[in-house]
Amino acid sequence: MEFILAQIFGGIALLLVVVSYFWKDKKVFLMLQVIANIFYGLSFVFSSALVFGINSFISIVRVIVLYVYEKKNMSPPIYLVIPFVLSYLTVGIIFYQQPIDIIGIFTPMLFTIAMWMKNMQLVRYLMLLPNALLVLSALLYSAYTTALLDAVEIVAVVVAIITFHLKKHNTKWLL
Repeated sequence: MEFILAQIFGGIALLLVVVSYFWKDKKVFLMLQVIANIFYGLSFVFSSALVFGINSFISIVRVIVLYVYEKKNMSPPIYLVIPFVLSYLTVGIIFYQQPIDIIGIFTPMLFTIAMWMKNMQLVRYLMLLPNALLVLSALLYSAYTTALLDAVEIVAVVVAIITFHLKKHNTKWLL
């Protein structure tokens, strides 16, 4: 039953994440990411990947903090990155089970850096590496829909990068 629930939660997260990358408004992007991270974290918890699951829940707090700043049209102070990085590291130390958990410690740190950027195109570029690492780790934890989520997220990010790049440079003829 836990395996099936992990796959269902991963599938729901997949839909939400893909949709989020096609919003130009960072507030909507962040809100969809919050909801997706709930299901994403549950998928990992039900796959017994505690470092990944718990760090996903911490990431929800990170995205909410960013959303609040974005809603006020303010940039979040860079020093707020530190508590998140320390939280991810602490969870990794406490719940470490196997070497693949190192990815579960460092990918949310990379996502934090990416999401702290104001420029959505830069955010999209910076999402590629941690998502690639998460595909590998999700497969190793048998969280298959979560792995699919991260693989599809990579494709969605690439499509969004191309779409917004073409719009910005008015080069629709390339499609």
